[in-house]
Amino acid sequence: NESLKDCMARSIPFYTERICNEAVNKGKRVLITSHENAIRGILMHLCDIPVEAMNQLHLPNGLPLVYSVKGKCITLLDDGSGKDPMDQHDFGPAAKYLFRPCEITDDFYEEMEKKASAPAAEKEKVPA
Repeated sequence: NESLKDCMARSIPFYTERICNEAVNKGKRVLITSHENAIRGILMHLCDIPVEAMNQLHLPNGLPLVYSVKGKCITLLDDGSGKDPMDQHDFGPAAKYLFRPCEITDDFYEEMEKKASAPAAEKEKVPA
């Protein structure tokens, strides 16, 4: 079995050098699937999870975790059941490291994109 430390030594450089450079930094969406230790290592890196908290973090098998690079936060996909995924899955006592409020919401970026793409005349309008 590969230790978490060994796995991180392999997966973090691959994430930062390949995945970020070839996709994330170009605004592309990325799907990462892997075994638990690789996912744990990447989550530690992305979410600043302390090493001592990792054994208190439970990651349900096959559950998609959505990481927002812009908001620096993780959300869960709505499965359409009407049930809160946080109530359906046990992430353990260290879940607080995963599910922090987003620093910046997607609405903020959508509003900024609208303003940036608005015609120059609209940008210069001054309210009466």
